[in-house]
Amino acid sequence: MSLWRMEWARSLRQRENYIFLVIWILTLVLLGGLGQALPVAADYTNVSATLITVLGLILPLFILLTTALHWGQEQESKRLNLLSTFTYPKWKLILVRFSSFLVTQGLILLLAFLVASLVVGQSGKTWMILFSYAIGLTIYATALGTLLGLIARKRIRAMLLAFLTWTILVLLWPTLLVTIVSWLPYGMQVNGMIVALFLNGFDLMRVWASTIVSSSDVFGDVYLHLLNWMHRPIGYAGVWLSLLTASGFLLSLASTVMYGGNRHD
Repeated sequence: MSLWRMEWARSLRQRENYIFLVIWILTLVLLGGLGQALPVAADYTNVSATLITVLGLILPLFILLTTALHWGQEQESKRLNLLSTFTYPKWKLILVRFSSFLVTQGLILLLAFLVASLVVGQSGKTWMILFSYAIGLTIYATALGTLLGLIARKRIRAMLLAFLTWTILVLLWPTLLVTIVSWLPYGMQVNGMIVALFLNGFDLMRVWASTIVSSSDVFGDVYLHLLNWMHRPIGYAGVWLSLLTASGFLLSLASTVMYGGNRHD
């Protein structure tokens, strides 16, 4: 517990966390306010859709870059070699840093959403879904960024690798997914799209949040019955269990990479 408190205190001292807080408050308030100011503003199409899109683009990039740069710097400065002399196992050190960073980011997002909810008129359910969406993105991005930073082992390589990963998994993923699924037999394409959701935590959370808020506005009534399972308790459990399992697997890989890298040094 003392190690966790030390890491959390270190995380709280990082100035970029407070910059993130200001950025998220401005983002949520400005985008939400602009959406409400439109003459044709609707509950989903002009506010919620914009916030889901912006969070899905910017939040993974920020978290991936922050965590990858952090671990890349730790590798480059040989600080991990010093920490490896302690009795703590590698997986515990990764888990402590992962959880302390996650708690810090969760508090930042909570404060930002609380401030935004006082200005932007959205239902409590919508804010809860958006906050859950942001937390899910943060969990997956933190685990993935940890692995990327340990693989890169240098700050500049960590930054480039994180940006490349974000480009593929966030910007290019829909195009890549449609292209790959189009190669499947026609009768398997729909099931292939649904299965592919669980290969990318970012896309899984985006589809989940969009479906819960207003699936008919996003996917159309034709495909609504294919995503009805996400509205049910088993759908909630399946999505979050898949996200947590994938994040745990990424952290496990990061622990393996960290052990191998330190042994090589």
